[in-house]
Amino acid sequence: MTSSQRIIKQTIIASVYILITATIVFLIVINLFPPNLGIVEDEGLIQQPIQIVKSGKIDLGNSKSDFWAEIKNPNDEYGVSKLEYSFILKKSNGEELRKNGETFILPGDEKRYVLLFEMSSEYELQGFEINQDLEWTSLSKFVLPELATRNTEIGYSSKAGNDFTVFSTLTNASTVNLKNIEVIAILKDDKDEIIGVNQTLIRDVLTSESRDFEMTWDNEVIGASKFNTKIYVQSNVLSNNSLLIDLQQTPIFDR
Repeated sequence: MTSSQRIIKQTIIASVYILITATIVFLIVINLFPPNLGIVEDEGLIQQPIQIVKSGKIDLGNSKSDFWAEIKNPNDEYGVSKLEYSFILKKSNGEELRKNGETFILPGDEKRYVLLFEMSSEYELQGFEINQDLEWTSLSKFVLPELATRNTEIGYSSKAGNDFTVFSTLTNASTVNLKNIEVIAILKDDKDEIIGVNQTLIRDVLTSESRDFEMTWDNEVIGASKFNTKIYVQSNVLSNNSLLIDLQQTPIFDR
């Protein structure tokens, strides 16, 4: 073997060792510091806190009451996939009850409702709180899936029970399939006071698919009209890592 051949052989062996070493180091780094998949970890970033706009109680007329709270996310580029909250209720005898729950709020959401159903009417609403120790997820509000409702009507269902019902059609106008879509109905009277709330979940809605749905009440919602009925439809895309990455890579001008 000539000296030039020996040098080439040594160079090849050294390159193989360097490649193996680099691969091992890369795997160690990836395991110790995995990609954050949109989770904001830079403590230098400052998000505005989730705001509580207002809250209230609805007497159902059967010794039961529903409670609601309206919250707002002033951040257009960040949302929260897991938002902890508490309704604080109190009876006239001083007995206090905290009803805790979890929800989500999308970037730039101006009107997000949180609901608590069928509690004893003996309770009054003392307050509503949010755990502001939040894990923010980076996503622009301009690339959120486009969801819409149409043909909303109110009346009485022909099904057994003849319950007061809101009828509507949901359309997934986005380019992605959605596993869970949360639907919230808010009914108001002519004075803009909330007189009825309801919530349901629609599963596995494909892109461009439309789905009819109904939401029923055990009690009549007196003063309700379809003109004062608002339907809010959202999907917690912040909790789906693969979908979140796809949305993060969507150019805003494509929307």
